[in-house]
Parts: sequence; structure tokens; C-alpha cells
Amino acid sequence: MVKSAESVVIARPAAQVFRYVADLRNEPNWHVDLATVPPETDPVPVVGKTYALKFKPFMGKTDGTFTALKVEPGVCVEYRADFAGLQPRITYTVEAAGEGTRFTRGVDMRLIGLKMLMTPMMAVMVPRRNKVFVQNLKRALEA
Repeated sequence: MVKSAESVVIARPAAQVFRYVADLRNEPNWHVDLATVPPETDPVPVVGKTYALKFKPFMGKTDGTFTALKVEPGVCVEYRADFAGLQPRITYTVEAAGEGTRFTRGVDMRLIGLKMLMTPMMAVMVPRRNKVFVQNLKRALEA
């Protein structure tokens, strides 16, 4: 099991942060392992709907999907990703924090079969990348 939860406080109202992160079309601006999101993607995910995405993780470009599992407007979005044989659950949580907003990006991934051999590497890499993503989001929204 590989888990990571990284948070950042962003100097923007919670509603603005939620609107931005809930809209997958903004994702390539801060989640640098995501190459493209189709322009017709819903601005707020629809529970049960699967969205086609193009990933560019360390192993090269690959097609994949995010399936919306939970959407609590203004609070959280949970996806099941599916790319390169991996199926992490990814959660975005937004909450007021003083005069700003705390954004948390959680990743929960269970590696199975031969992919279990990647667990030690992924246990280091996932938190590192997650930290980069939340810092990128902070920069994008505070610019």
C-alpha cells in the first residue's frame, strides 16, 4: 500500500480553490504528470462518470482515466485513476484555513501482482510528486 497526503495553504477563498481543482481541465496547469484533458470535460465532475486523460508520468505518455467516485461541492472530490496498470484513489479536499484555504491531495494506491515489486520506489516517489503538485497549485492560484 502506498499512501500520501500533502497539504498547502493557498491565499484564496475556499470556493475559488474548489472550483479550480474540481475542473479537471485546469489539472495540467499544476499536476505536471497530466498532459491533456479534453476541453469538453465537465467543469464539475459527475459521480460515476469516467473522464479520458493523457498522462505523462516518468515512464512516458499513456492514456488513462479518472472516474469520479465522490463529489461534495465546495469540500471534496474523489477519483479512481486508471493508467499504466495502476489504479490509485485520488482525493482533493478543500477547507477554510484562516484567511486562506487548505488544499489536501491524497493518494491511496494498492499495487498488485508484479507491480508489488514497485512498492518501495512508489512509496518514495508518490509523496515527492504529490508535494510538487500541491506547491504548483499554490503558485498557480496565487499568481
